[in-house]
Amino acid sequence: MDEDVKTRFSFAGIAISFFILIVLPLTITGILISRGVVKVGEEATQANLRILDDKQKQSIEVRTKDLAEAISQFLTEREKDIRIASILPRDGKTYLDFLNSNSRGVIKTSDVGIVKVPVPIYREIAFLNKTGMEVLKVTTDGPCSPEDLRDMSNPENGEFGVEDYFLKARGLVPGEFYMGPIVGRHINKAEFDAGTRFDGIMRISTPVFDSSGFAGVVALTLNVVHLMEFTDHIMPTEMGLTSEVNIDEGNYSFMVDRDGFVISHPCDYFIRGLDKEMRPVPTMVEKNYKELIASGKGAMNVTYLGFLDENLPKVHQLVSAGEIGSLTYTLRGARMFIAYAPIPYYGNGFNRPAGFGWIGMAVDIDKYHYLSQEKVKEIQQKVARWQKSSITVVIVSLILVFLIALILARGIYRSINKAQEYKDVSSVEEEDKDD
Repeated sequence: MDEDVKTRFSFAGIAISFFILIVLPLTITGILISRGVVKVGEEATQANLRILDDKQKQSIEVRTKDLAEAISQFLTEREKDIRIASILPRDGKTYLDFLNSNSRGVIKTSDVGIVKVPVPIYREIAFLNKTGMEVLKVTTDGPCSPEDLRDMSNPENGEFGVEDYFLKARGLVPGEFYMGPIVGRHINKAEFDAGTRFDGIMRISTPVFDSSGFAGVVALTLNVVHLMEFTDHIMPTEMGLTSEVNIDEGNYSFMVDRDGFVISHPCDYFIRGLDKEMRPVPTMVEKNYKELIASGKGAMNVTYLGFLDENLPKVHQLVSAGEIGSLTYTLRGARMFIAYAPIPYYGNGFNRPAGFGWIGMAVDIDKYHYLSQEKVKEIQQKVARWQKSSITVVIVSLILVFLIALILARGIYRSINKAQEYKDVSSVEEEDKDD
């Protein structure tokens, strides 16, 4: 009986030792992992359960101002380019080298995420003689053929409707330049939904003089995508950039020119442009608003949108007076926050304090909070799944380790027994020899 108790005690001792050395640490590790998952989930929940507080509103205001100043710097650099273009040798190779040497990154999506692809800043450079006839025009593909040259003494010969950049530049003194409006083919909502984006230009022209006086005009054609890039990838509440902003989230940036027309917006069909007959599309007003907002076949000018909310034209008035700030208002039942800042560019024709136009950053406060709550729910569901998975893994591991511990304990116990039996037999043999 004493031997059986001793045997059971020895086996139990070995099993308990394995439990303490293997199973117990694994159990503690599993508990810590489970608690860690819960803690990380709680921290993520708090980080995503956001409201648009005063501190964040102030941050958006600062970001709006910084962005407006960056655009001003971009436009100032274009002044330098038109002055350089006016003194370049007038030959195809020199003009082509000039186009190829001026490029900026444009955000594109790829298999590796968001990347910037270099795109020429200017689509073409042209020299027009003193009568307004293009005598040399070079695109990024090379010099244009004679049949593609236009007589711009008649503004109706413009590629985009009536374009008077030659006439505007012809009357300037040396060193002055003309920066025209943004022009392009309008795209409607159906085209936008199918993937088409606004593809506009802006003409920059300056007179050229020689020893005999006025010799002609040099014109650069700016690719407007580089202006739109400043706002198209910004969500005011997020610090990073996104490939394309989803307007349905009510969290976007936009740009307005000095006349109140939208020139950059997540919905490109709000941008003024020409229809298929080369006529300007109608501007949204109270009478046609419902029709044009549904079809996306009209241009948006904030000065005409007072019937939606008096704050829309009010913001334009404030910015035109040089003011920087923000306000919260209600638009069609939605609480909206908007930060605004004038683009402080005062080149030829852009007078103080209105400058080139202004930047707006808008946030639908209710949507922002709702999407935050939805994100929190998603995180909580993931945490629950992670916790369940970790518990399952630990339990399965415990069972396997416990079984292995039993097997090892039994094996060690048998080895000890055999060694003891061998020792006992040896002792008996020794005693027999002594006898």
